[in-house]
Amino acid sequence: MPLILSKKIRQNVSIAVWQIAETEEFFYHSLLLLPEDEMKIRNIKLQKVRLQKLACRAALAHLLGDNKVEIIYSETGQPLLKNHYISFSHTTTSSAVALSTIPVGIDMEELTPRILKLYPRFMSEKEILNSNVNDLKNLYYFWCAKEAMYKWYGLKDLDFIEDLDVLKNEKKGSIKNKHTLQLKDFCIDNKYIVVSY
Repeated sequence: MPLILSKKIRQNVSIAVWQIAETEEFFYHSLLLLPEDEMKIRNIKLQKVRLQKLACRAALAHLLGDNKVEIIYSETGQPLLKNHYISFSHTTTSSAVALSTIPVGIDMEELTPRILKLYPRFMSEKEILNSNVNDLKNLYYFWCAKEAMYKWYGLKDLDFIEDLDVLKNEKKGSIKNKHTLQLKDFCIDNKYIVVSY
């Protein structure tokens, strides 16, 4: 089982990261999925996307301590679980999940220099002025924080520059100046992870 991180970050928020090394059949045999969820995954054309979704469910099963994973989706596409909030993220080789009794969002990205050209598209002038824009980890903190906050919010009407404000030194973020969230970040195996709650 290539679980590379399993961590409780506060009493009611846990995360797990799974490095994908298995076949699809391994996941189908080891997990009990709702038939509609399994069919939805099996119908995805790209194998790597099927594996990412299955690895998310394996990481979630680890956190639940149960191979029965009954995920449904909201009208806006958010994954839901009875009695818990969940959030998924993945890279080409890993999947991450956050599990909580309160709303939660997670984002995981591989560290690449590509972000050095993209930061003006997601960071406000204030965030840029107060940051080292030549530091990959710093830029990924902002990107992952905003993605995690976006997932926490669950609605599509957010502008990353206008509506999402990240206060890195305080490990907090705000959405439309109405919601203040805690942010927890990790760096593992060239991947940056931020959880919002």
